[in-house]
Formats: sequence, structure tokens, C-alpha cells
Amino acid sequence: MKPLKLTMSAFGSYSEVQTIDFTELGMNGIYLITGDTGSGKTTIFDAISFALFGEASGDGRDKYMMLRSDFADEKTKTYVEFDFVSGEKKYRIRRTIKKAGQDVALDLPDGTTISGDRNVKSKIEEIVGLNRDQFSQIVMIAQNDFLRFLQSGTDERLKILRHIFGTGALKQFQEQLKRLGKEKEDERKLIVSNFARYEVDVNKRVEKFAEWEEQIKIDKAELLETDKQLRANVEQGKTLAAARALAMGLNKLFADLARFRSDLEKHDAQANEIAVVQSRAKRGEIALRHVKPRADEARKTAADHAVAQTALTNAKTQETAAGIELEEAKNAVESLPPLQEAKEAFEALKNEWEAATVKLKQLTTLQVNHNEIVRKQAALTKEQAAFEMLQTGSDDANEKYRLTEAAFLRSQAGIIASSLIDGEPCPVCGSVDHPTPATLSDDDITEAKLKKAEDIRDKAQAKCRDKSVECGKLSAEANTLKERFIRDFSEMTPDANRDNSEKELTDLLHETQNSANKLTTSKDIDKKKLDELDKNWKSATKRHTDAQSDLNAKKTLTTERTAKEQELLKLRNEAQAACHAALQENGFANEAEYLAALVTEDKLTEMRKRVLDYEQHGEQLARDIARLEKETAGKEQPDLEKLQTEEAAVAAVTKTLGDQRDKINVRLRETERKLKELRQSALDFEKIEKTYAAVKQLSDTANGKLDFETFAQTAYFERVLRAANLRLKLMSQNRYTLLRKTDSDDGRKRSGLELEVLDAYTGKARSANSLSGGESFMASLSLALGLSDIVQQSAGGIRIDAMFIDEGFGSLDTEVLELAVKTLSEMAGTNRSIGIISHVSELRERIDKQVQVEKTPTGSKIKISV
Repeated sequence: MKPLKLTMSAFGSYSEVQTIDFTELGMNGIYLITGDTGSGKTTIFDAISFALFGEASGDGRDKYMMLRSDFADEKTKTYVEFDFVSGEKKYRIRRTIKKAGQDVALDLPDGTTISGDRNVKSKIEEIVGLNRDQFSQIVMIAQNDFLRFLQSGTDERLKILRHIFGTGALKQFQEQLKRLGKEKEDERKLIVSNFARYEVDVNKRVEKFAEWEEQIKIDKAELLETDKQLRANVEQGKTLAAARALAMGLNKLFADLARFRSDLEKHDAQANEIAVVQSRAKRGEIALRHVKPRADEARKTAADHAVAQTALTNAKTQETAAGIELEEAKNAVESLPPLQEAKEAFEALKNEWEAATVKLKQLTTLQVNHNEIVRKQAALTKEQAAFEMLQTGSDDANEKYRLTEAAFLRSQAGIIASSLIDGEPCPVCGSVDHPTPATLSDDDITEAKLKKAEDIRDKAQAKCRDKSVECGKLSAEANTLKERFIRDFSEMTPDANRDNSEKELTDLLHETQNSANKLTTSKDIDKKKLDELDKNWKSATKRHTDAQSDLNAKKTLTTERTAKEQELLKLRNEAQAACHAALQENGFANEAEYLAALVTEDKLTEMRKRVLDYEQHGEQLARDIARLEKETAGKEQPDLEKLQTEEAAVAAVTKTLGDQRDKINVRLRETERKLKELRQSALDFEKIEKTYAAVKQLSDTANGKLDFETFAQTAYFERVLRAANLRLKLMSQNRYTLLRKTDSDDGRKRSGLELEVLDAYTGKARSANSLSGGESFMASLSLALGLSDIVQQSAGGIRIDAMFIDEGFGSLDTEVLELAVKTLSEMAGTNRSIGIISHVSELRERIDKQVQVEKTPTGSKIKISV
């Protein structure tokens, strides 16, 4: 990756848009980024890192909202746009900071665009070949971060070198071996646990299998003998069960015979009771079928007649009440005052009120007109005073113009006279003699001054004329209003005094207002009274009409109900006669005797069923007794208890033999199952033992203290150190050499990529962390350059065409500084560019190509010098 152009807007210390065209610095060699402390030199590298990865180049500047310039105004957008080339392909990435996050877009060489932070991040890592942390450690060695690769341990270097040299496949191979070893170990443990479940030592499985086989033989022999004894006992039990079943059946026949004979005796004892029920049912059916319909009809017609009598009584009562209501309604109408007289009196009062209201309205209009006359007269007086002032000003302006004009004419005559020559004619009068020529005036009156005085006079006169017209207009309006007022007021009050019209108008208006108020009050009161009287007349009239209609309706109702009562009385008498005849025809002396015999349909059905059930039950008992006497004839009742005792004894022996057989059978099946299962487990164990031993040994070797990936990376690391030492020896004047430690100070940690430094002055190796600041810078710079060389030599496809080094040169003396610049220049060659950030003055003298950063109160500015 090599930069082409960087554009920053409102980013870091840059308030405005600043652009660095790296092509002006050339595509190879070294260049310097210089400026005062805090001017924004490192911000340039922060912008490149932010554009590519969404984060600044160093720790402490990762919050993207902290990257917005404090110098920028609110309208300026914060963004970074970076053009770069990777291989032969050009790319452009633009990242914008917003309050809610970032927007990022990556333009690819084929013209397509990728957006979204996650998509762009993965694509950038694919193009550049490094992630953000690796980029900061190898390509962009940010301030205070360039020592990390030098001072990091095996684990951290392992991650860096894994991505750079593509050793992840070796790591995956290690993990696969570890997983395979774990799987085989788990399979072996599962098989061993299966043996342990049966308390069998897997290493003594052959002896246990022989023991189980012997037990199986013994159990099979015992099982045959037990089955033989059990079959004999089962046959004996069946014989006894059959005998017991026959005895139980015969015993049941004797018991049923005794029970049926007892039931027959109880049945015969109920004969008299059933005869009474049978007689009661017969008498009740006659009452229900032949008398009840006539009795129900008599009862119904009597009830209907009683209702009709009550309705007739109510109708007569209502007719009487309606007559009383009609008389009271008639009296109420006659007691009301005459309605027409009240309406005529109210109409007269209303006409008087309307006349007063019209007069009050006319007087109010006159009052408004009079007020307008007063206002017009006051305005006229004010405008007349203004006219007088304008008239005075106009006179003054006119006088000033007249004097100015005279002075101007005198000045013109003096000018003409000064040019007169004796003997030559005057241009004014034509005379050739000039006895008393005019002299030049002392006043400096020009035509412009005269024109200004004339303008002032004309404007003053125009204002005066305008004000005169306005006064005339107001005077005419006031006079017109006054004449109209006097005419209208005179028409209303012919005897009015014109000189005292205002007072008379006020008094008349007050008098008319009081009269109108009183009339309004009287009108409202009389209107309420009239409305109330009208309402009472309507109510009383309606009451009288309604009462008359109601009385007529009540008389009609009384007539109808009288006829209905007579009709129902006839029906009642006929039904009572029919009921009496039915009682006599069916043998009932009176109604009480009939009611005592009457039953319901349900009760009649119940009594008939009881009689029928009694007869059928007696017949069934007789049949059952005859059958049982026949079945038990000549037989004795057996001893069932003795048979049950014998059967129980045989059943107990059978159960004991069955339990013994089940126990032997369970033991036999369990032994066979365990033997079969563990024989298969034994075969699996023999197979897994062979595989597990080989895989475990290989996994332990690949994942040991020096694992497979680390072992492979040591070869790369050795090459990096050899390349780094070429620079370090030059810069340290052959004093220091970087070495890879073959052992670790902490036996618990992974080793293989640890560093130490061989000091030629002492001949001893020591920790790289013991180097001074300047020595650490030389070592880390050499290591970074060596790593860059090996990366490009390897087949990983990662090209480091540009490097950026931030500070650190201030800790070097002049001689070492010279060697460092020389080393970087040689390393850059013709294919690589190296940017150096520093404020060291010696570097400004040694490096011609510079990006100069100037700090100003409104934000930093960038200038390129080549």
C-alpha cells in the first residue's frame, strides 16, 4: 500500500479542508513531516489510520468524536478522504464523522463502491494485508507505540507473525490434533467408564468374562429344574380351582333358594295393602276422567264472572271520577281573566316602547354626529395653527430668494462690466460709451445657490398651499355636519334653542333613556304575565276538552262491561249445573267426597304400576323357587372352606417356585447382557488404545511448550532478526545484535519468540527491555525494517511500499542520527516511501522533501516543500 492523496476536513487540529498530495513528494525515498509541538503532525497519520480502519493510529485517540476539530464551525463536516495504490490498483476511501456514528465508502478499481463499516473493514484488511494493530506496529509506527513489537512477548508476536506469514494453517493443524486427541481420550474414558459401571477392571476383563460364563451355565441348569417343579404345582392348582368353582356354584344355589323363599313370604304379607291401592286407583280414575272436566269448567266460569264483576265496578268508579273532573275543569276556565283584553293592553304598551326606542336611537345618532363636529373643529384649529407657521416659513423663504436673486443679478452685471472696452459696444445695451460700469459684487452668489434658494421657496409655498387646502376641507366638513345636526335636531325638537342645542340634546337623551328603560321593564313584566295567562287559558281549555272526552269514554266502557258481566253470569250458572249432575251420575254425594277421591295422572300411573309390579314379582319368585328346588334335589351343601385352604397351600408353593424362577432368570439375563455389552466394549477398547496412543503423542508434541506454529515461526523470526541486525549493527556501530532466546524465564509461559540483545562491549546477552531510549528506538526501527524486508520476500503477498515513523529521533546523537537517516534512505530505494515525523532540527537540514505543518490560532495549515 502506498499513499497518493490525503484530504482532511475539520479533523484534529485542522479546521478547514487540508490536502496532502503525496505524489508531489515522489513515489520513493524519505520525506519529513515537521512542525511545532501540537501543530498536528501525528494527526496526518491518525487521519490515514482513521480512513482505513475507523480508528486513530495510536492509543488514546480511538473515540472518533474526539477527532473532530475544536477550531471548526458547526456547519463544516468532519471527514477524511484517502487515495492509495495497492499493487497496480488504485482505491479511494472516504469516512465521515457524525454524531450518531460514521459513514464510510470504499471505491474499488472496477468502479463499484462498498459501504458499511463491517464490509469496508474486512475489504481493507484483504487489500492492505494487515489489521489496524498490525498496521500500527509494522507500517505506521505511531508515537509511543514503536517499542511494542520490540518489547512484546511470544504470544503477542505470535499473533502478529501469524497474520503476516500465514501460519494460521499450522495453528489450525495444532488445534485439530488437540481436538482429535481429546476426542480419542473421551472415547477411551467412555469405554473405561462402561467397565467401571459394572465394577470391572478393564485390564482384568478376561478373568471376569470367564467367571460370568460359568455363572450362566449354573443358572441355566437351575432354571430347568425350577420350571419342571412349577409346571407340576400349576396343574395341581388348576384341579383344586375347578373343584372350588363347582362347590361355590352349588353353595350359591342353596343360598338363592333360601333367599327366594324368604322374599315370597314378605311378598304374600303385602296382599291386603295392594288390594287397597288397587281400589283407590279405580275410584281416583272415575273422579279424574268423568267429574274433573265438569268441575274445572264450573270453577273457570265462576272465576271469569268474578273478574267481570270487578271490572264493572271499576268502570262505574272511573265514570263518576270523570264527571267530577269535567265539572272542575269547567270552573277553572270560567275563573280566568279575559285573555283578549290582556293582549290589547300589552300591544298598546309595546307600541309606546317601540316609539321610545326609535327616538332614543335617533338621539344617540345625533350625539355621535355632535361628537364628530367637535372632533372636526378641534382638528381644524390644529391645522390652522400649522398653516400659519407654514405661511411664515414661506414668506421667509420667498424674501431670502428675492435677496439672493438681486445679489446674483448684481454679480452678473459686474462680470459683464469687467469685460467692457471703450469704443466697443456693450453686449447688453449696445452702447460704445461706458461712463459708469457696474462693479463686481462682494457676495459669492452662484447660479446653484440661487437655484437652491428657489427650490426652498417653491417647497415652502407648496406645503403652505397643501395645508391651506386641508384646512378648507376640514372647515367644509365641519360646517356640513353642523348644519345637518341643527336640521335633524330641529325636526325632533321644533322649540329647541340653536345656541344651546348641546345641553338640550344631552337632557333630552337622558330623559328619553330613562323613559325607554321604564317602558322596557314594564313591557317585560307584562309580557311574562300575558304569556302566563295564555298558558293557563290553553291548559284550562285542554283540561275541559280532555275531561269531556274521558267522561264519554268511561260511559261507553261501563255499558260494555255490564253486558259482559251478564253474559259470564249465564255461563257460570250453566257450568255449575253440569258439574252437579256429573257428581250424582258417578256416585259422589258431594264435592268434598269427589275431591277426596281425585288423583293426578302421575299418581294414577304410579298406583297402577305398583299393582302390576307386585303381581309380576310374585309370579317370578314362584318360578325361581321351583327351578332351584329342582336343581338342588338329592344334593348336599359342600365344605368350601376346606377346599380353599388346600388351594391356598398349593398357590403358596407355586408362588415361591415362580419367584425363584424369576430371580434365576433375571440374574441369567443380566449376566448375559453384561457379558455381551462388555465383549463389544472390549473390542472397541482394543481399537481405541492403538489410535489414542499415537494421536496423544503427536498432539503433545505439536502443542508443547514450543508448539508447531511457534516452531515454524522461529524460522521466519530468525530471518527477521538477521535482516534487522544489518541495520542495528550499522546504527549502533557494531555494538548490538538482536538474538532469539531459546528458553523462557517463566517455565509456565510459551517461548520461542523471546528477544534479547548481545552487547559487544560486555560480550553478554541481556533483555531488550534494558536498552536506553535511543538504543530502544534503534532496535525497534531495525526490527520494523527487517520485518518489512522479510514480509516482502515471503510468499504472503503483502507488500509494504510505504512506512511511517513518528518521533523517537530526538533521543539519538548526531552520529547515530546520521546513520539512521542513511539506513532509511537505503531501505526506501526506488520502490518505497518512508515518512518521518519529527521536530528535530538536524532532520530538517538533512531531508529536503518536507510536509510543513504550521500552527495558527484558527487551526493548522499544511504546506509541501520539495
